[in-house]
Amino acid sequence: MRWYFGYRLSAADVRDLLAERHIDVSARTILSWAHKFGPLLRRAAHRSMRSAPGHRWWCDETYVRVGGRWAYFYRAVDERGQVIDVLLRAQRTLASAEAFFIRATARRQTVPTEVITDKHQAYVGAVRKHASEVMHVRSGLHRVSGQTTKAIERSHLPIKDRLRPMRGLHSIATGQRLLEGIELTQAIRRGELRATIGDGELAIKRCPYEAARETVEIFTSLANDLCSAG
Repeated sequence: MRWYFGYRLSAADVRDLLAERHIDVSARTILSWAHKFGPLLRRAAHRSMRSAPGHRWWCDETYVRVGGRWAYFYRAVDERGQVIDVLLRAQRTLASAEAFFIRATARRQTVPTEVITDKHQAYVGAVRKHASEVMHVRSGLHRVSGQTTKAIERSHLPIKDRLRPMRGLHSIATGQRLLEGIELTQAIRRGELRATIGDGELAIKRCPYEAARETVEIFTSLANDLCSAG
């Protein structure tokens, strides 16, 4: 799953890599694993975050292809670049913005003190209804001064890059599960998670080869946690 979530590989590519190691599974099986374990691994990862969510959230949505049509992938990051939550929706509406905000605050069990968004009107209604005490800053990407949406716009790029070889997602439900696994892998690469091996915690490594090995150790640690819980 780490290969599929983390690299620009198709399910068929992963199937062939496993076949080279004498592990015979179909591409369909690999997709079913991704849909099953993506949300489970991301949920387990919340217990291993290095820091709590910040108090300032940037919220935005980006376009992704689902079933041959454009859909909307809602995401939020805090001031440290940590991804708060993600939600895939078929429409860019007030109901979608509300669903995302409710989900993010419930899963993280906190409400920010400030929310920065673009000027899409749906965010105004969602913030006003579900967190009226929050300071809502409506901004854009190219402002000369003050808050901009650059933080969240930049964080979309690795996700879009990973999705490109897939040529679109099959459905909103399976796309959500897959995207949670992709977001988890990106969070590990950004150093947002810690992994405990035995009684100790892995040291933070900055060299590329050490960072790659740390990613493997953290992913393995999360998978072991799921096995123990099951």
